[in-house]
Formats: sequence, C-alpha cells, structure tokens
Amino acid sequence: MGEVPDTVRLEREGGVVCLTVSRPEVKNALDLATIEALSAIVDTLAQDASLRAVVLTGAGGTFISGGDIKDFLRLEDGQAGKRMARRMQSVLGRLEALEVPVIAALDGGALGGGAEVALACDMRVAAESARIAFKQVSLGIMVGWGGGQRLLRLVGRSRALRLLLTGATLAAREALAIGLVDEVVPAGEARPAALRLAGEIAAQPAAAVRATKRALHHGADMSRAEAAAFEAECFAGLWAGPDHRRALTALLGARPGRRREAEP
Repeated sequence: MGEVPDTVRLEREGGVVCLTVSRPEVKNALDLATIEALSAIVDTLAQDASLRAVVLTGAGGTFISGGDIKDFLRLEDGQAGKRMARRMQSVLGRLEALEVPVIAALDGGALGGGAEVALACDMRVAAESARIAFKQVSLGIMVGWGGGQRLLRLVGRSRALRLLLTGATLAAREALAIGLVDEVVPAGEARPAALRLAGEIAAQPAAAVRATKRALHHGADMSRAEAAAFEAECFAGLWAGPDHRRALTALLGARPGRRREAEP
C-alpha cells in the first residue's frame, strides 16, 4: 500500500485491514496532515480487490478526540474552515462508500469530530469505557464532517438535535440503547471484537458481501421503488455467479436423497 505516515498504522491479516489512528499525545485528534493521510489510504483501499473488511480504531485507549484545535488555528477564516470541512466530508464519504464493511472499534472517547468519524463506519463496536459526544457546540461551532446528517438518520430528528445542541456525553450502553453502537464489550476488547466480526464477514463469499453493501449504501439515497429495483439488479448479478453455483452444488449434493440417487 505504499509508505504509511507515522500518524496512521496499517495491519493486515488476509483480507482484513486494521487502520489505527496513532497520535496518542493529543488523544488521536486529527490534524490536517492526518486527514490527508487518511484520504490517501481510503483511495488505496478502494482499489484493493482482495480487501474483505476494514477495522478503524485509535491508539492508546482512545478512538479519536476530534480535530486538532491547535493545528486548525491556521484556518483563519470561514472559507478556510469550509474547505477543511468539505475535505473531511470527502474522506468520510469515500470511507463510507467502500464496497466492504468498515467497523469502528471504540475504546475511550469518540468526541466531536471523532464521533463523526465513527458514524461514517458501517458498524460500531464499543468497549464499556467508550464515550461518545458531539462537543462542537461548546466550542461555538457545529458538526461539519457530515455527522449531523448521519446522526439524524440513525436516531431521528429530536434525539439528534438533543445530542448536538447539548453536547451530552453518552456512555457505551446508552449509545447501544439508541442504536449509535451495535455491540458493547469489556474494556480493552473493542479491537479484538471488531476484528472477530470482520473475520466472520471476510469468511463469506466476497461478491455477495460487496453487492450487499453496495445495495444498502446506494439504496439509502433512492426512493423505495428505486432501491428495490437496484437490489434486484445486485441480486441478479449474484444468482448465476460461481459462489452461488458452488453453494447450490454443495447443498444439493449433501442431501440424503441426492446421495441415494447416485448409489448403484
């Protein structure tokens, strides 16, 4: 995958890539250089035909604590802030659009922009120690990386507004109760649990996994009728495919009646 910046670690086992943001001295806050590193890595992953799943996490017991405020001081006016926001929206949009599932492993805080990054992932596994909060309002700003729209779709308008306008901190099990995370595990176990989930998905036929992700991702922006038609097209592409043929052969060949018919 080429040279990896010091602020990002990539580990791979088979078709599963674990991507770790590593800036523990600032609780993995994202500076402009790390945003560009993530952008390049996402583009590389999008071209990887052997990729099966991605786990995104942070080093040092924290997920991502948001944007690096000291680094962002160089953004001197609203237009510079807008360019940064649009750039990060692009990165997260491309991460979300990967044709394989992306699983966030949340240890410690997913705060501000870090919560927005977590919402761009397809699934979220949280340790008991995890905390999620949209703290932007306390800094006199708001979500700008696309997290507001993702939160709205996950939890509904009133709950999204409450979280965004109060900056309230959710414990892991509170986040689970409202659907912000999918699983809660003991402290320190988020990464291993996310990797196990990624491995389970990676063991499934790759074409079916990619088609399923594609159907849900693109269907979310379609009418129900359009999404159903698109789903049928994705299904059709798999029906005559080699994975389905092999599965049918194995299934039918394993039936007792079929074995008896083959006996002399």
